[in-house]
Formats: sequence, C-alpha cells, structure tokens
Amino acid sequence: MPIFRIPLMHTVLLLVPVLLVYPEPTFAIAKCQDADGKWHYGDNAAAACGDSRITVIDKSGRKVEEVEAPLTEEEIEAQEAEKKREELEQKMAAKREMEKQRILAIYPSEDSIIRARDDRLSGMDRNIKLQEELLDSMRLELKEMEANTPPQNEKAKAKRASRLKTQQKNIDEYYQSITRLRRDREQTAQKYEKILKEFRELTGE
Repeated sequence: MPIFRIPLMHTVLLLVPVLLVYPEPTFAIAKCQDADGKWHYGDNAAAACGDSRITVIDKSGRKVEEVEAPLTEEEIEAQEAEKKREELEQKMAAKREMEKQRILAIYPSEDSIIRARDDRLSGMDRNIKLQEELLDSMRLELKEMEANTPPQNEKAKAKRASRLKTQQKNIDEYYQSITRLRRDREQTAQKYEKILKEFRELTGE
C-alpha cells in the first residue's frame, strides 16, 4: 500500500495562517487621579480628570505609558518668556563676540589701543580747555556790563537788561556744553579701558 507524505514546507505554510488568525490579545487601560484624589479608569479617564496626568497600565498593573497633563496658561507664558530670554542672551553673546573680533581687527597690539586712547583724550582735553577759556571771558564781560552805571533812559535801561539776560543765557549754555564734553571724555576713557580689558582677555596678555 503506497504511503503519502506531505512535504514539511507545506506544513509550515499551513500553520502560519492559523497563528495569524489568533494573535495573543493585548490589554491596556488608562487611569488618572482627579483634583480630589479619586482615581478614574477607562476611556473616560481623561474627561473625568480634566487636566491631570494620565497613566496607561497593562493587565498586570505595570505602567506602559504616561501622558503629561497639558500646560496651564501661566506655564505656557513662562515658557515663552524663558524662550525670549534665551534668544536675547544668544543675540547679546553674538554681539559681544562680533565686538571682540572687531577689536582684534582694528588694534594689532595693546600699545596701539593706548596710543589711540591718549590721542583721543588729548584732543578732547584741548577742546574742553578752549571752551573753558571762552566761558571765563564771557563771565568777565558780564561782570563788566553789570559794573557799568545803568542808564537813566528807560529805553536804554531795557536794552541793557536784555543784553545782560542774553549774556547770562550764553554763559549757561556754554557751561552745559562743557559739562557734556567732560561727560563724553569720561565715557571715552571708560570705553578704551573696556577695549583694553577685552583685548587682554582675547590675547592672554
């Protein structure tokens, strides 16, 4: 009597569809805790807990996934503010780096910075001195005008008062101008000190 055998390859191919038809079932459930501390499970967990964190567990109770609670408006605003602060810091850092590179491109050595500083301050000092001398002469002229005998004529009196007022106004304006020049000189000196410091940091001198 003949014996019929099914090839092994055919057997495997026949078994595969059977395995695919009956996959092992999976199980997962969402749970969350509301503001009152009560736990909720299932599809309505998110709705029951509002903005709370949701935890997904398997059939053995192990945590599979955790979905963070959505950010509040205050947290979103704080994140945006932090982002803007970081962007501003990056821009400032880039600006400082560009300034340092500019310094290295302009000044080949520390001595060149010192010479440029001294030349600039010397020119400013000369200008301030010239303005101060002019101011002194204007004050002297005002004293002489005040020392003169006032005229008796009313029209001449009014003219004299107007000249005194104009002279005093000019004196005040020159004084303010000199004050600004002195302030500019101080700021210029501070600027060159900063340049020197940055140059020494860049070159290690």
